[in-house]
Amino acid sequence: MSAPSSPATAPRERLLWVDVAKGVCILLVVLHHAVVKDLAVQAPPALTPVAEAWAAVTMALKPVRMPLFFVLSGLVAAGAVTRPWPQARRRVLSPYYLYVVWLVLQGAFFSVERLLPMNRTQDLTELAGDLVWASTGLWFLYALAVYFALARVLSRCPREGVLLAAAVVSALSGLVPTEDWNRTSVLFHFTFFALGALAPDVVRRVADRAVGLLPRLAAGYLLLVVVLPLVPLPRTVDLLVASVVGVPLGIGLCVRLAQGPAADRLAWLGRRTLPVYVLHAPLLALALHLPEPLRVDPLGRGYLGWLEAAAYPVVLTVLAVVAALVLHATLQRAGASALFTLPQRPAAGPRTGRSARRADPAQATVAARS
Repeated sequence: MSAPSSPATAPRERLLWVDVAKGVCILLVVLHHAVVKDLAVQAPPALTPVAEAWAAVTMALKPVRMPLFFVLSGLVAAGAVTRPWPQARRRVLSPYYLYVVWLVLQGAFFSVERLLPMNRTQDLTELAGDLVWASTGLWFLYALAVYFALARVLSRCPREGVLLAAAVVSALSGLVPTEDWNRTSVLFHFTFFALGALAPDVVRRVADRAVGLLPRLAAGYLLLVVVLPLVPLPRTVDLLVASVVGVPLGIGLCVRLAQGPAADRLAWLGRRTLPVYVLHAPLLALALHLPEPLRVDPLGRGYLGWLEAAAYPVVLTVLAVVAALVLHATLQRAGASALFTLPQRPAAGPRTGRSARRADPAQATVAARS
């Protein structure tokens, strides 16, 4: 008789905490963009301190937000990296297909909507460049395709060597001459996907132990967030070092959340991150045109203006997530599922007539028994 499983490793609970963590990550992504894009645009000078405080909070979460998201993505893909290519290729084709579809759609949208500050494809030349190396806010989908293909190729190599080499690339990625931080992010985050995909047992052990270490992890992370900016190191080195504590901290918190009353709601959202990811940026752009009271008081008048500015990113995050899910459901009902799923190749029908009579009898016998 085996020992009882811990909440982090029991089959059902493990899936639950992973989905909870994905739900938390997508909320942090939307919140980040609500802060650095919408609030930064809308806050008048009188409310600049509020906008700066929010910017400091969301930037402090940077070593957790996307690194944890990629660890989870790799963990979910871990079983597929050793499968034959015909069985695993959809893991590459699906995210890249979705990346291309939404790159074109968002490119068209943001060619008209110009208020939201973001990386945009300005012309066909930039569009062609983005097909090769993502620079827009859709880089996560591009990275999923590239990371899985790379992890699949490297799956037979010693995983310690792969992770060490990936960590070196992450640390040095900030030295690559590009003005687009999203392109640097593509280089930086493979380490975390590889950790989940090639060392899932390590991630599970972290999930087992992190809950008991939460106070120390939180204290260590806060110390790193304060100290690292004072050290003259490349930004990518700072992020990598902070993520060594930040990712276990995020995992531990999500394992704890998976045991709480909000677990089912967060897990439900965690299974629907794609529509939120691809739709939230256009929705945040549209929010810049909304009338009061959703927009910050343009005069920054009094205490109420400060409260509005402080609450605005949270309210906008909730509204953007809900609107994205409603829009997704509407598009699905309208038959636009190809916007969110790689279309399946039509299955070949049974052969009839002369072609069927020419079929190998042995194959026909196997088919009959299956």
